[in-house]
Amino acid sequence: MKKIIAGCKKGNAKSKKDLYDRFAPLMLSLCYRYAKNKPDAEDIFQEGFLKVYENISQLRKPEVLEWWMKKIFVNEAFKLYKKKTRLYLVDDITLLGNSINDNISYNNIFSNIETDELTRIIQNLPDRMRIVFNMYSIEGFSHKEIADMLEISVGTSKSHLHDARKKLQDNIIIKKINLYG
Repeated sequence: MKKIIAGCKKGNAKSKKDLYDRFAPLMLSLCYRYAKNKPDAEDIFQEGFLKVYENISQLRKPEVLEWWMKKIFVNEAFKLYKKKTRLYLVDDITLLGNSINDNISYNNIFSNIETDELTRIIQNLPDRMRIVFNMYSIEGFSHKEIADMLEISVGTSKSHLHDARKKLQDNIIIKKINLYG
């Protein structure tokens, strides 16, 4: 990987292609998780790789390449949403509330669901919930990092994560009820 990174820093086209081939599937799936639709995901993906190529000279430790790239792609996703729409705090969400047993294990709920189906359910979350859920649960950002990037408090980040998990749980349970009666 060090050779590919060194080649990218020199502008070598083959090294750029090798980097792209190695990380494109991973970064594209990241883009789909953040985007509302395929064209938005593709925009994030293209902008992300442009930023990677433009800024790879700033990468000092090759062992953090994947994490560094993920941060770039997440930032690009967030920039797209800032550009397309103003993100407001989510405060008017109707959840099923007490009709769902709070003791249901998330592992039981998320097992037996296809990845594509789960991605679609995540894409339907309100913007801030979706972004915080992806950043925390999938990308591994801390609530402090999320709060700094989204310019919200740590408590608001935690609240959005809680609300996203609850909404996902409710939507998956509803889907299973509809499928199995």
